[in-house]
Amino acid sequence: MRPFRVSWWHLLLTLTLLVMGFLVAVQIRATRMLASQGQVPTRNVYAMATLLREERQAREALEGQVSQLRSQLEDYEGAASQGRSVAETMNRELETLRLALGLKAMRGAGVVVRLEDPKVQSKEHPPVVVTYQDVVTVINELWAAGAEAVAINGQRITATTGFSQVGGTVVVNLQRLGQPFEIAAIGDPATLEGALSIRGGLVEGLRALGLRITITRRESLQVPASKGAITFEFAQPVP
Repeated sequence: MRPFRVSWWHLLLTLTLLVMGFLVAVQIRATRMLASQGQVPTRNVYAMATLLREERQAREALEGQVSQLRSQLEDYEGAASQGRSVAETMNRELETLRLALGLKAMRGAGVVVRLEDPKVQSKEHPPVVVTYQDVVTVINELWAAGAEAVAINGQRITATTGFSQVGGTVVVNLQRLGQPFEIAAIGDPATLEGALSIRGGLVEGLRALGLRITITRRESLQVPASKGAITFEFAQPVP
């Protein structure tokens, strides 16, 4: 029996095959690792890109809502400011109308005109008494001289005030007023007194009849508000 001998080329072939097998195994393992590691980052990139796109869209939507709300806020502020301006203007006009209609009490400098019957009546002539026409003429003279508010014995004189006579009393605003008649007028005291004291004027003529009339300047006097209600039953505003 011949002994088994391994030739050198068999050994070399075996070693070569082993090395080649090892290299192939290492290459296959490396390829699998690279493939597995390559898939994870790719999926993460896609996921991050999608999330970023969604976040960007959400941010743009929120920015649009913020812009719309800011525009609405500016509109509301503008409307509120305009509303306040309109309300303030209407309040000023309403206050002016209240003053013009005598619905508010007034205070200021002015004069007080006092009218009374003569102390002594002539037996040869009819008695001289203060009539409502005398009161009206004095008040009209004060208005013409620039009076801004007038009252007589606590009754405010307005555009709707009516005057009449009942015996020795004067009826103003449906109220009977007795003597002495004191007319309070707010305005420039010097101008009001000067208008009544003109030589040959109204007051001089009334005094010539025997009426007692005194004019007193006041640095401060008060005129009450009108107590009567303003109602319109037959008059209607024209459109």
